[in-house]
Amino acid sequence: MWKWLYRLVQCLWGLPQTILGFCVYLWYLSAPHEDFLGAVHTRWPRRDGVSLGLFIFTPDLEEDWSRKMVFHEYGHTFQSLILGPFYLLVIGLPSMIWNQCFRGYRREKGVAYFAFYTERWADFLGSRHGGERPT
Repeated sequence: MWKWLYRLVQCLWGLPQTILGFCVYLWYLSAPHEDFLGAVHTRWPRRDGVSLGLFIFTPDLEEDWSRKMVFHEYGHTFQSLILGPFYLLVIGLPSMIWNQCFRGYRREKGVAYFAFYTERWADFLGSRHGGERPT
C-alpha cells in the first residue's frame, strides 16, 4: 500500500520532476533498473547521482559510496514529495549549482558537499526513510 501511495503522489504532486525523470529513464533504458522502496532506481554509466521525482539514478558500481548514494538520492525523492512542483526550484537548481559551480570553492575551503542545505536534508530524509545512514 505504501509504495502505491508513494508512487501516486510522485506522479501527481511531483509531476514536473517525475516527467523529467521518466525522460532520463527512457534515455538510459538499457541500463539496469530495480525497485528501491517504491522509487525506480537506475544504475547508469555515470559517476554522479540524481533524483527526479519517482526516479533515482546512481553509478553502476558496487563500491560502498555508490550504494550509499542510493540512500542519499532516495532522500531527494522525499523532498519531491514534500515540495511537489517547487522541488526543481527549491532543491534541483540550487543543488545543481552547488555541485557544478562551487567545486573549486568547496575544495579550497574544505567544505563538504553535504554541508549544503539540499544535500544535508536529503541525507537526513534518506536515512530516516531508507533505514541506513547514507554518508
